[in-house]
Amino acid sequence: MRAISLLRRRPASDGVALTLPATAGAGPKGPLPAVVAKPEREPIVTKAEVALAFSTLFVLAAVVLGSLLVEPAPAVHRVAQFMHLACVVLGLGSVLAVDWFGLRWQTGKATLRDVVTTAGALGVPIWLGMSGLMLSGMLLSPDFGSVLTLVKLGAVGVAGVVGVLALAVSRRLAARTAPSRRLLRAGLLMASTSQLAWWTATVIGFLNRT
Repeated sequence: MRAISLLRRRPASDGVALTLPATAGAGPKGPLPAVVAKPEREPIVTKAEVALAFSTLFVLAAVVLGSLLVEPAPAVHRVAQFMHLACVVLGLGSVLAVDWFGLRWQTGKATLRDVVTTAGALGVPIWLGMSGLMLSGMLLSPDFGSVLTLVKLGAVGVAGVVGVLALAVSRRLAARTAPSRRLLRAGLLMASTSQLAWWTATVIGFLNRT
């Protein structure tokens, strides 16, 4: 019986899960080629992260329900207007700061580490702004019969979902010294979508001001 060489296992981190070396005389025309099993690519976001992201829509639905049940006094309405404006400045300003560092990185004036660090530092202000917008908006007696109001509501929902997914992508970017183009494209797409959603909600809020 002809000898068969032992299996050699390589670490999965080098992109190869298992290598089977050639077996002498195994085929009619000579050694069989090595069999390589490639590992599956790591997902950009996990199913749990996607579920968490879409759970923000339940929070938004609760806010909408609350706005239908609450009849704020005129003084409370005025305070809510001010808080709404302040939360736009806080949330949108923080998002702009993160994306500004992203633009600087694209032009070679900052590093990817700078972008990730800035995103991590401004995560709390972004979510405080988002939460404040929802809570204060509940006290502004929105007109859900208006198409613009419904579009704004959709934009807020998109901003919430994308915000959670962007946190997951940021963690993966921070954990890699040389992230893949696939991961970088996902980060760019989420940044662009977040900007579009925030600006849509802001412009409609300005148009609907009373």
